[in-house]
Amino acid sequence: MRVSSGDRGVTLAETMIAVLIALLGVFSLGSVIFQATATSRNQGTEVTRATIYAQDKMEKLLSLGFSECAQSAASQPATCNTTGISASGWTQGLLAGGALSPLQATCPSSGPSVGYVDYLDPNGIQLTGTSCSALSGTAPAYVRQWQITDLASTGGPAIKNITVAVYSQNAIGVVGGKPIVTVTSLLSNPN
Repeated sequence: MRVSSGDRGVTLAETMIAVLIALLGVFSLGSVIFQATATSRNQGTEVTRATIYAQDKMEKLLSLGFSECAQSAASQPATCNTTGISASGWTQGLLAGGALSPLQATCPSSGPSVGYVDYLDPNGIQLTGTSCSALSGTAPAYVRQWQITDLASTGGPAIKNITVAVYSQNAIGVVGGKPIVTVTSLLSNPN
């Protein structure tokens, strides 16, 4: 029986090269899977924290006294200020106003977000100061912005729609400065 030159088989060198290429592919795929798992886990942690911070702000706003904190800003007690900034104009309480976007990465000195934004450090502790300039130099990890809207009453009690948005400065893949969590609730005047 004669063996033709085309039926020689595979040499050891060819086999080793094929195994090396396969190993490179497997290790590359493993690296991508590890990276995706770590990113997904970290993003999940950011969303969980942002949800807690949004709920915390919502509970604080819902606990404000409707009769004291829904009147004009000049008439409100200091307890109606939930921003951590004690400058004048920052006590808005439950007055209609605020904006959920654009992201206020730095403390605003004017505009619709004054009195409707606060900043948290990486541990979720609210940054406080006597003015916006007192917060400068501190990079917040989380920004909470809220908006309060008066809903039309149909003869019943006054109703306010409160929406809190939380932005994470550390979140991966946040597109276009969108909040990673938004929470909405209604508040009615019990009187």
